[in-house]
Amino acid sequence: MNKHFFGLLIIALAFGSLNIQAQNQRTLTLDESISIAKENSPLARAANFQLVSAKWRFKSFRADLLPSLDLDGDVPGFSRAITANRLDDGTTTYQEESQSQSSVNLSINQNIMPTGGRLSLSSGINRLILFDGGLNDQNIYRWQSTPLVATYFQPLFQFNSLKWRNKIEPLRYQIAQKQFVEDMEDLSFNVTQSFFDFLLAKINVEVAEFNVTVNDSIYNISSGRYQVGSIAENDLLQSELALRNAETSLTTANLNFQRAEENFKALLGIPDQTTVEVIIPEDAPVLNIDIDKALELARENNSTSLEFELSEIQANQSYDQARKEAGFSASIQASYGLNQTAEDFADVYSDPQNRQFFTLGFQIPIFNWGKNTAEIQAARNQQAATANTIAYQKLQFDLSVRSTVREFSQLRSQVELAETSDEIADRRYEVAKNRYLIGKIDVTNLFIAQNEKDSARRSYIQSLRNYWTGYYNLRRLTLYNFERGQPIVLDTDI
Repeated sequence: MNKHFFGLLIIALAFGSLNIQAQNQRTLTLDESISIAKENSPLARAANFQLVSAKWRFKSFRADLLPSLDLDGDVPGFSRAITANRLDDGTTTYQEESQSQSSVNLSINQNIMPTGGRLSLSSGINRLILFDGGLNDQNIYRWQSTPLVATYFQPLFQFNSLKWRNKIEPLRYQIAQKQFVEDMEDLSFNVTQSFFDFLLAKINVEVAEFNVTVNDSIYNISSGRYQVGSIAENDLLQSELALRNAETSLTTANLNFQRAEENFKALLGIPDQTTVEVIIPEDAPVLNIDIDKALELARENNSTSLEFELSEIQANQSYDQARKEAGFSASIQASYGLNQTAEDFADVYSDPQNRQFFTLGFQIPIFNWGKNTAEIQAARNQQAATANTIAYQKLQFDLSVRSTVREFSQLRSQVELAETSDEIADRRYEVAKNRYLIGKIDVTNLFIAQNEKDSARRSYIQSLRNYWTGYYNLRRLTLYNFERGQPIVLDTDI
């Protein structure tokens, strides 16, 4: 019974160990790597938080356009002081005064965006207590109420910041949304680079291990031939030197592989204890991309175009602000409502009286040593500088898109040529190895074929890397999926 139990326990532990090992090993394609990075990468989370922050900033602006309900007051307020009191006979007496004043006011405020004015409706109550301080302890109460007061404040010929914010803030939010999509495409671009760096490091290790094995065999064969006198000592030394160089290359390749693996897993957010294998992309899709179409998509979808528009609006805002603040300005404030005073709280809302208030304020700059003129000229020239800078940046952006499309159109053919060269170099090495084994060629020609094989293999992987990084670079410029033929839009619940 115990033997059966221990046998089952060993089998269960063995299967559990295999299961844990399987969970700690992952084989990834390029598409799977990009998908994992978009879910787990710290860069993806950072982009997500930036978008959330932009969303709340936009909501804060939208709240400024809606009515606000405010409650303010002083509850309680107390003061005690000794004051001078001049009597009719010319003498002055000093007496102590103690009082408490409390107030509560409730108001609804609404900003008027087109004019820059503000409308307020308020209601409040105020209580004043004059403490007697004598033996009779007869305190005096005074109540004042304002059941309803309507107030309108309107600046004239002044800078309307809310109107400009209404142009800027929605545009900023649109830019943030597009930048989130661009950040995801940037992440795809970075993952592609890291994927092929890892893949190339892995292939370098495989090539180095293969070369150590082959060169060890060649060295042993050369040693035998040298013993029988069929080759010179120089060929033997060359074989031994090639073996030592291969061993050195293997050590370097292992170190580079470890570094590339750690960087790849960190970018994808994969735990360090997980073993990762990557698969070479089987093929590079054939995409015929029109330059003018790509340029149109980039202008329409990329956040850069919106940033150009934002820069122009901000320059116009600065000029408008400098011009308005340098000239004549005035403001109008008018209030109408009801108020009442009483000694008893029960009478404070009885028969309220009209309350009217009107004021007109103005400010006229007369002389300030040319400061206002200087501010206007500075803002005007900054506006012109911004316009010219944007025109140049637009030109550079268009050139960048055109250049990227032209380069990408050549990358597919480079992949095909590199793949053909890899196959030819591999066959040539096999032929050279077989000819060396039967003594038809010397070791120098064998090593030449071997180096060409290794170089062709690396060139093929590098051409794949150039193609896929070029593809994702084009995607992040145009925010367009050319394989599916559709725009890349915001894919989030934010």
